Amino acid sequence: MKHTYKYFLCAFILAATITACKKTADVPATNPTTNDSVTIIGGATSAYLDTVVAVVNTVTIKYSRTNQCYPSNEIFAFSASGVSLPSGTTYNWDFGDGHTLTGANSTATVGNIYQTAGDYTVTLTINDANKNKLSATTLNLHAHGQQVSPHASFYAQIFDINYPNNYNFNANGSSVTRGHLSNFNWVWGDGTNTSAATPDNTPHGFPQIPVDTTYPVKLVVTSSEGCMDTAVVPVTIGAVYSNITGDFDTVQNNACTAEYFTFKSNATNVPANAVYTWDFGDATGTPSGNPINHTFTYQNTYDVKLYISVNGKIIYTTHKPIWANGQNVHPTALFFKNISGNETTTYVKWAMYSSANIQHGYIEDYSWYMDNTLLDNNTNATYEAYPFNKTTTASTHTITFIVTSNVGCKDTATATITIPPIGQYTY
Repeated sequence: MKHTYKYFLCAFILAATITACKKTADVPATNPTTNDSVTIIGGATSAYLDTVVAVVNTVTIKYSRTNQCYPSNEIFAFSASGVSLPSGTTYNWDFGDGHTLTGANSTATVGNIYQTAGDYTVTLTINDANKNKLSATTLNLHAHGQQVSPHASFYAQIFDINYPNNYNFNANGSSVTRGHLSNFNWVWGDGTNTSAATPDNTPHGFPQIPVDTTYPVKLVVTSSEGCMDTAVVPVTIGAVYSNITGDFDTVQNNACTAEYFTFKSNATNVPANAVYTWDFGDATGTPSGNPINHTFTYQNTYDVKLYISVNGKIIYTTHKPIWANGQNVHPTALFFKNISGNETTTYVKWAMYSSANIQHGYIEDYSWYMDNTLLDNNTNATYEAYPFNKTTTASTHTITFIVTSNVGCKDTATATITIPPIGQYTY
């Protein structure tokens, strides 16, 4: 069933229709009355495009249209003229989509809104005042249709956590009410772009540079009718420091008295503004510094970790085991001595008993010397005895006691004893 339009009677539309190079605002005099639900969302702000002129025999038909893309609606404006037409002539329009307009006079500009994209044949029938047909003229045109502007939407996700500069982009959220999306143009913000025919899984690897960088990734979608929409999402790529190498040097100080370590990174290609943070593995916090000193309380092997960060982001980490002696690992060499057994006028035996101690660690070596001579090859003895034969004169002897801890720390104690001459007793 065909529907009838009212006249488009607007002088500035007529001027826009007739003058191909002059654009005027698209303000239809009367909105078409159809059974189609059409909302004019931007017609008042859209100019008519260049006029198309078709001359068939003595009839000239001209038409222009507004832009099909949001915020405009595509609206066609038609006008016609003939040669030597009688008074009272009427123009009857069939727009080829089921819409018609009859009885227009020769000065009228008429309009039509095509709902769907397609090729249409417009027929103009000119009748005289008695409704006799004088001519029938046709022309073909292509309409883009209504609601053909797309909506651009996308999201990004890391393609592989091992490669944080590589992202996968998905534009499946993009849509268009009528027609289809024909192109997805990605402008990555790093000087490159990618054109794709489908919205699915478009990968992109951003540059690996030692600076945190935010790229304004832009998606431009194009519909089948040539309309475009743009979406922009900022994507931040963390700085990449792929050429840092090395770990740290360790110096042990005062191993047996008040041990402390000096740690210093030897890593190369580290940015000048980097911060060095340490975890010494002994639950004492994570101090910063390079070089840095640290004291371990207890003997143990500690997994010392170094974290290098820039602007609060860790860019490099390394670790290695460190053996610490700990504190209070210096032994104390103590012993006591007395005469062992019965002393005679010609013979006496002295006994030495260890009372050495250590606060941390343990003593693993006890060495006894009498006048600088090792008494026993068994250097783990806590007790030693040494006999003396008395001579005609008294003699003095030196006992030396050396203890060694499990980490190699030593302490020495000495004492002297006097052996009386023959016939006398020590006490």
